[in-house]
Amino acid sequence: MDLKRSIEDFDLVFLDLETTGLDVITGDAICEIGAFKVRGRKTSDKFHSLINPKKSMPREAYLIHGINDEELKDAPYFNEVADRLLSFLGDCTICAYNAKFDMGFLEFELKRIEYPSLGLFAIDILGMVRKTLKLPKNNLGAIAQFFEIKSPNGLHRALDDAFVASRIFFKVKDIIKEKKLENLEDFISLYGLNNEVFKLKEEPKIFLIKEAIVNGTAIKARYFSYDNVVVEEKIKPVKLSQESKNFYLWCHSPQGQVLRIRLNRIFEVEIA
Repeated sequence: MDLKRSIEDFDLVFLDLETTGLDVITGDAICEIGAFKVRGRKTSDKFHSLINPKKSMPREAYLIHGINDEELKDAPYFNEVADRLLSFLGDCTICAYNAKFDMGFLEFELKRIEYPSLGLFAIDILGMVRKTLKLPKNNLGAIAQFFEIKSPNGLHRALDDAFVASRIFFKVKDIIKEKKLENLEDFISLYGLNNEVFKLKEEPKIFLIKEAIVNGTAIKARYFSYDNVVVEEKIKPVKLSQESKNFYLWCHSPQGQVLRIRLNRIFEVEIA
């Protein structure tokens, strides 16, 4: 897969889940899956299913999405739709509003039925919104209102939220296009979920930087500066540090300034 091509050349699946609550570890489960497959802003397929969560719907969750036990009693269990869902996803890039939440539930359910991890890149639309718009509220409803995006059936059902998330994604993408962010790899680097496939993508970059540090050589880097512009220049790496799950590169700029760049903001690296 050539990640350096335009993101709109790829299958993007805009995914949303409704659940019985917020914490999969304490027993909450998926009760609805909705998704649209989009390429070049045209929808090619969609997926929808209610899911029997094997538990009663808590009142707090029902008040949000309106899905009740009566609707779910004859719905399939997750293991009964898993193969169809995986076939639908294929080798797509998943895009979700708060991707960590949706991917966390999906990966947990797959693990529970002894399926392998998805192994797909996931882009967090919420992260795109936060870093680009800087608004006081970033929930799906507030951003939909900001962009004047309307869903025919309102919000808080899986297909409706996936549709609204897709429209928000392209609105934000059009805003950041002027910053020369266009290819899939750049979007994954900046807004990708820090999952196993993301870490594999980062490994060659980390290897080259470590090699340059050991040899005392400069590197040519293309990165997204903290002024939110794409910069291409020769820098001298000094050290890599890790804070929580994130890596940071400490380096000297061509002007001799000390820079600290979060690794996901560095798109391309080569030994100078």
